[in-house]
Amino acid sequence: MDELENLLAEPILKRNVEFAALFVLNYESLKQYVVDQVRGFYAEAITFDGDEIKYKESDEYKKQVRKLDTQIDTASMKWFMDAGAITEQELDLYHTCRKRRNDITHELLKNLSLGFNENDVELFSNMVHLYQKIDNWWINEIEIPTSADEIPVDYNRDQVFSGQAFILSAINDIILLNGSDNYSEILKLFRKMKKEKTNGQECN
Repeated sequence: MDELENLLAEPILKRNVEFAALFVLNYESLKQYVVDQVRGFYAEAITFDGDEIKYKESDEYKKQVRKLDTQIDTASMKWFMDAGAITEQELDLYHTCRKRRNDITHELLKNLSLGFNENDVELFSNMVHLYQKIDNWWINEIEIPTSADEIPVDYNRDQVFSGQAFILSAINDIILLNGSDNYSEILKLFRKMKKEKTNGQECN
């Protein structure tokens, strides 16, 4: 009876669909982030094919990263572990997230009928924190030391995050906590800037 209610009761079904989508989105974002950051760090050249970024892999990348594992995302995570960004337990957490993501994706109807439990919520939360930890480490240990930009006096290393991390956090907040009002001012500013840019182009 619970399985039937999970599929036919609209509020429950919507909540489960949203959670499934967010879990997959956050996992794929984490996977893409760790692979692209390390690949870009060692790349001999970076080119663009439309919106797609293409990296020319260097011999150093093959030696320092690809040799770590046959699966490039695991190899990239092991690179972060060797660099001290994450622990072995957090690498295991990533593997657990990947296994759960695969099950949700390939057995979506089954998961919607069974619903999601506290273990899934805890796993999701830990995955989000893992992404934030890696993102923060990358900025503090890689981007800032290799940048010529001057560090502000009020710089707080614990509070820095990338643009992608901000967008992902906003999506999670809006879907899970109905936090769309928190971003209304940012959206208004973006629309204003877009309108001003359009008007400027029309004048030219």
